[in-house]
Amino acid sequence: MQIKKVPVNMLHMAIYNPRKDLQPADKEYKKLKKSIEQFGYVEPIIWNEQTGNVVGGHQRLKVLLAQGETEVDVSVVNLEPVEEKALNIALNKISGEWDNEKLEQLLADISAVEDFDASLTGFDMEEIENIIADTEAVYFRDKLEPGGSGILVNSFVVPPFSVFDTRQGYWQDRKRYWIDYGIKSEVGREENLVFAKNLNLSDKVKGTSIFDPVICEIIYKWFNVDGGSIIDPFAGGSVRGIVAAITGHGYMGIDLREEQVKSNFENAQEIGIESDSLKWICDNSLNVDKYVEDKQCDMLFTCPPYYDLEVYSDNPEDISNMEYQEFVKTYSEILIKSAKKVKDNRFAAVVISDVRDKKGFYRDLTGLTKAAMEKSGFYFYNEIVILNTVGSGAWRCRGNMRNRKVVRIHQNLLVFYKGDPREIQIVFPELKAEDEKMEEAEECQL
Repeated sequence: MQIKKVPVNMLHMAIYNPRKDLQPADKEYKKLKKSIEQFGYVEPIIWNEQTGNVVGGHQRLKVLLAQGETEVDVSVVNLEPVEEKALNIALNKISGEWDNEKLEQLLADISAVEDFDASLTGFDMEEIENIIADTEAVYFRDKLEPGGSGILVNSFVVPPFSVFDTRQGYWQDRKRYWIDYGIKSEVGREENLVFAKNLNLSDKVKGTSIFDPVICEIIYKWFNVDGGSIIDPFAGGSVRGIVAAITGHGYMGIDLREEQVKSNFENAQEIGIESDSLKWICDNSLNVDKYVEDKQCDMLFTCPPYYDLEVYSDNPEDISNMEYQEFVKTYSEILIKSAKKVKDNRFAAVVISDVRDKKGFYRDLTGLTKAAMEKSGFYFYNEIVILNTVGSGAWRCRGNMRNRKVVRIHQNLLVFYKGDPREIQIVFPELKAEDEKMEEAEECQL
């Protein structure tokens, strides 16, 4: 070992250190402080000369700094960053309490380094895999569940993975939160518009497909700027507009059906929303140029008709009752025109689903959407699967499998970006947990 005295201003606390930071009021801190006062620090602090980071002895250094020390004895090592992190874990493994979130992240980072033996941390690979799996399980727990931390749920509404599982408790709780506002998206639509009208369902299965407000909240939070405006060329019901208004975003939705637009405004008024930034326009979205200029909006978010899965009216301009080739042409033109209304370095999101034709073959509506968006300068950035409840799928399984067709219980959320991806971190600030936002707001008030 090379032991030498180093000024304390050369010792940097490793921000990745997965051990929980002791506070002066903590029992363990008091014990450590008393030991150092009695015996001195008999074990030198380990310091990586290459990075300047403290590898071992963070708590001892904290006590010494509180005592006013200006230089301390250190055991000098010269390690690459990944070796430093592995040694940090190995040194800390024997005693103390882990910060599980940091430990999981650190082990995941080390394990991802090619040709590096992660077992040098003192954990074997089975232990590492179990720690990562256990921490992921915690992420999914409801915040109200005893012992659950809701880490990702609290920061991002739902975990930011490529599957939105709407069956989960945290999702259903959030959905009830929005429904309690009084959203009535089904009003203004025919009572028997069913999500799968061509499936000869039982008379017990009635109703209209209603857009999920939790999806709106997520998309606005993740992919829109604060207070940003939204263009929606296939507005339909009131959900996307009302959630936009409540979350402080501007919204312009266009829909062909006068009764739908009227019902949307009435629903907003019932909830108590009176905002000039919330607009529904009754018109053909091919006429979007009449209402908004190019590069005026901050986001495109919409859910178009899934061709003829639901037929909304007998209006010849309604793409849900057009022949397929006409649908393809009109749908693409509407998307391209609407996308031009969005500024550079912004996102667009489209909820869509492929549907079967009369022969049972899938029509590639997701591919059609990607092609139209690319023509407008938006490139495919994220794909998210929306996993729905089984619902009537349980009744349809046996009949469908006669022709070896699996029952579709998911939709696709396609996210696009226009501009330089390197600008995303500049234009879109880091997402923070709701409790962090509350703390910042309280500090501002003070």
